[in-house]
Amino acid sequence: ALLRDLGVTVPKDGPPLVPVGVNVSLAERLKELGYRQFVSCVATHWAAGTGRKGKDPAETEHLEVAYSVRTVGPGSKLAVWAVRVRPDETVPSLAAVYLGADWQEREQYDLVGVHFAGHPDLRRLMMPENYQGHPLRKDFPSNAPLAPWR
Repeated sequence: ALLRDLGVTVPKDGPPLVPVGVNVSLAERLKELGYRQFVSCVATHWAAGTGRKGKDPAETEHLEVAYSVRTVGPGSKLAVWAVRVRPDETVPSLAAVYLGADWQEREQYDLVGVHFAGHPDLRRLMMPENYQGHPLRKDFPSNAPLAPWR
């Protein structure tokens, strides 16, 4: 009902895509409703011509960031949603709403290249500071020799 109030259609094949502009307000509202535990933040890079439904020549290159939060205790419930942005756009950070988002957003920044606006400490978490690129992007060469690993 909350997503329908925001004008979001809930698809049958994945989490609902929420406009990036309502990402923080949705998280705040869910927290007010008792969704106190931040479970995950997971980003996916989609190359041009691909998307949730497979190959589609009309699809542009984009990033999707999926979130999940839950209530705690008996009868726990899970809320899941996603935002979609171009690779050069930012996603508002949820670290001010859920402390658990801090390191997970850093991980997605480091590995996929998502920029989280307003994040308190957005820097690499796993890869060296001087590492070039984001290894989980579809345009990253999987067989490239990268010192000191290869």
